[in-house]
Amino acid sequence: MKNRLWPVILVLVSFLSACAHPSLVGKAPVKENGYLIRNVDVFTALDEGKVLQDMDVYVRGETVAVISAKRLDIPGAEVIDGQGKMLLPGLVDFHTHITSGMIIPWGTVMPTMRFNMEACLYSGITAIMDMSGKKPAAMNALTCEIEDGNLAGPHLFHCGMGFTGKGAHPIPMVEKMKKTFPWFVRPFFPEIVIEVDDVTDMDRLEDHLAQGPDFTKIYLDDLPDDSPKMRPEIVHEIVKRSHEQGIPVLIHIGRNEDVRVAIDSGADGIAHNVYKEPLDAKLAGELAARGMFVIPTVYVFHNLNAFINEEDYDHYCDLEWETMHPSSIEALHNPEPFISPEGDPWTDYYRHFEETYAGVLHPNVRVLKDAGVTIIAGTDSPNLGMAAGGSLHVELEHLVRGGLTPAEALLAATSAPARILREVFHQDVKFGTIEEGVDADLLLVEGDPTEDIRNTRNIAAVFYQGDPLVRNK
Repeated sequence: MKNRLWPVILVLVSFLSACAHPSLVGKAPVKENGYLIRNVDVFTALDEGKVLQDMDVYVRGETVAVISAKRLDIPGAEVIDGQGKMLLPGLVDFHTHITSGMIIPWGTVMPTMRFNMEACLYSGITAIMDMSGKKPAAMNALTCEIEDGNLAGPHLFHCGMGFTGKGAHPIPMVEKMKKTFPWFVRPFFPEIVIEVDDVTDMDRLEDHLAQGPDFTKIYLDDLPDDSPKMRPEIVHEIVKRSHEQGIPVLIHIGRNEDVRVAIDSGADGIAHNVYKEPLDAKLAGELAARGMFVIPTVYVFHNLNAFINEEDYDHYCDLEWETMHPSSIEALHNPEPFISPEGDPWTDYYRHFEETYAGVLHPNVRVLKDAGVTIIAGTDSPNLGMAAGGSLHVELEHLVRGGLTPAEALLAATSAPARILREVFHQDVKFGTIEEGVDADLLLVEGDPTEDIRNTRNIAAVFYQGDPLVRNK
């Protein structure tokens, strides 16, 4: 018996050693008299992105205490030079899977939740939405650990685990991963989604809702193409039961027909945009009329195409490299072929990827904007090749390439998600804008992101709950 256990022990020791990493962030010594940021331009995220120029901003405790055009003198406050810099609200990533590791097909996938959370804070992301990870009770425990200061991480909101149809996405993807990473997927992710096969099959939904998730997530997409997906009547029943308990619903979609189901079901928002075909402008108009919001996640699809068709594994910005686990960097620097064999349904999916998606992702963002749909920034990290943290800054660039102004892209990652959290998710959040009396979750950057959105990556400082973080590069 002892001899049989040794291989398992060695694997676990190696696994835990590989997961070890130096902390990306730490807390600076607290200054009792707070912090005074002098001569800084302020992106308030109010009034369509109003910018206040050459301001003094005083942070005391967990709050933005004073914003003044006059020079302030605060005895004992630590002074931070804001000349040539812009102060932004802390960013929000509204689509993450924070409990999983960055997927590189030829690399080692690891559950790097703590690393992902630190990477978000390092990148100025002070709130995240998890779109399916662990059961609600486990995710609620994580939220408490963060809010109590026992775990370094951004404010966390979650759906617990998502719901899908029998054999529908992401089941085919998980089955493929089990063949590639059987040692990893089976023991660490025995179940990542709840399958529902009938309108009467709602016991697990009721149990799930009783655990208190922040929202319900439904998968309604065929991956690979023509695979099963949840039937509309089941979608309607899940939405109905969730709403009866005051819990909003987000639906993962891929096609116009999925948007139609989402609208008809009364869901509150959409995860991803239509990405397999041009978005129907009439549907976009209905989304706007019903007050539904959309999280386009443009970059994840461009990144998939870079991996699959362009074999480009070196396209990342500096901030993304800084927020990758060392094992991911090693894998990216030593790429291996990973296209599926002939006859595998994923092979055709990959082969047609570029022609199917590349021409619709940015135009479909423009359709949303022209219709007046509320657009929210999110990444779907750490999906294939996506780095939690740094990837949100690239997503903002893609939103601009899709037709948003830089200010509108910033709003999509600051005040817009905060408003959704308050009005749709019924959360008492006081972040997302910069004004006196709000929470001091702040991002200080070199340059002006309203002129060049890429300036969000030039991070000078991150404040979380009023304290500046030590960023360990």
